[in-house]
Amino acid sequence: DSLTVMTTLINQQTGGIEESSFKIGPPNSGDTTFFSVEFPSFKMDGLNSLVVEVMANENEAYEFNNRLTLTNLIEVQADETNPVLDVTFDGYHILDGDIVSPNPNIVVKMRDDNPFVNKTDTTGINLSLRLPGETSQFQRVNFSDPRLSYTPASGNQDFQIEYQPGPLEDGTHALRIQAEDESGNKAGTEPYEINFEVINESTVTHFYPYPNPFSTSCRFVFTLTGSEIPDQIKIQIMTVSGRVVREITQDEIGPIRIGNNITSYAWDGRDEFGDQLANGVYFYKVFINSNGNAVERRSTSADRAFKHGFGKLYILR
Repeated sequence: DSLTVMTTLINQQTGGIEESSFKIGPPNSGDTTFFSVEFPSFKMDGLNSLVVEVMANENEAYEFNNRLTLTNLIEVQADETNPVLDVTFDGYHILDGDIVSPNPNIVVKMRDDNPFVNKTDTTGINLSLRLPGETSQFQRVNFSDPRLSYTPASGNQDFQIEYQPGPLEDGTHALRIQAEDESGNKAGTEPYEINFEVINESTVTHFYPYPNPFSTSCRFVFTLTGSEIPDQIKIQIMTVSGRVVREITQDEIGPIRIGNNITSYAWDGRDEFGDQLANGVYFYKVFINSNGNAVERRSTSADRAFKHGFGKLYILR
């Protein structure tokens, strides 16, 4: 009622073997039965020979013609493309030495251009953290750590690690990651490594307009530390006589984060009524509060440009 087919794929480079068996319907007298052979090609890089054999039964007149050997029939192309790591802190890409929250959410994504083999486990993934201190060494973070989790890759999802190491103490920490895809290709010859600073005290630097002078628009640059985003920010722009011509509220400024910021909002040099201000010098002052209290100022080398909390803006068209 049926015939058993045995298939053997032999890798000529490694000697690896993939075997399978299945049944087909027997051909009628003078007829032909067609069938296909399927096999996994993962880790079968290089030339492969295929042996197909229909197993004989008691009605078989001859057995020598039941085996077909196809030498070096198939060449499997090796996956030699390195995956790419993408690392974010609280949803942002940071520069080496940037300030981050004491409770950062670190997300590592590994993108692999191979659409056929997905990374599904943590083999070859090493994540280490170095705490502040001259003698501190990198300590590996095990995936059994409850602060660390991962999501396997799928057709529309990159392999992803989520790490929440906080609360972290003040000082400079370092993160080191090395990862390899399912084929063993590493993301780089050297691990990805980045330093980041934690300051638990809630402080903010002066807001600096950029560019300054400006002709069409300027944004505001500042650095925020601590673990909480201020709930009230207001920028007042005044003439040299002290008259307020424009107030920029937190809703206008847009989203901000712990660390270095540049506002998505750009002031266009117009007053509250939308009229273009004349060329010249203007003063500005920033008010920042969190839970009803003013946020402490953090000193920087550029503070000499401010007097009593006031900065200068220059409009030059």
